[in-house]
Amino acid sequence: MNLRRTLALGATGLVAAATLTACGFNYPTDKINNLTAGVNYRDGSVEILNAVVVAKEANGGTFIATFVNGSTSKTIALQSVSGDNTAISNAQPTTFSLGPGSLRNLATDGGIPVSGTFALGQFVNLTFTFDDGETANLSVPVVSDSEQWTGLDTFTPSPTTTTSPSPNAPASPSDSAS
Repeated sequence: MNLRRTLALGATGLVAAATLTACGFNYPTDKINNLTAGVNYRDGSVEILNAVVVAKEANGGTFIATFVNGSTSKTIALQSVSGDNTAISNAQPTTFSLGPGSLRNLATDGGIPVSGTFALGQFVNLTFTFDDGETANLSVPVVSDSEQWTGLDTFTPSPTTTTSPSPNAPASPSDSAS
């Protein structure tokens, strides 16, 4: 009798342990989880993954992400990238096409130069427009060009113009003394 009771309790304990340790269905472990600073856009035909603006200093940087065409039948092209005219006032994309089921990693292709008034650690808003009429709006973090992002900021600010004296300007006292 004791042996039967021990076996029954042991079997019940095994069933309870198996039930309580199982993950079940629709738990967070079933969801995509990317541990990175970048943000993801997965709502359209083209997914934009691990998106960041990499910057060496404030007000200029390079947008980096991976674009994935989820369509199995049509080629989709990036037409434009724009900021919200607050933090990002200028984006200079080179348009590109994505064949069906293909991807493009901007980290290996040089990225998209962006400029405006933003700082490291800030989030900036960008809108991507594709030739199929879809748009993607992202709030993207500005990260430092260091560690995993080292060397990805290829942004070159436009040369600043220096003022030179006008030929009609009056001579300075040192010019007239000679």
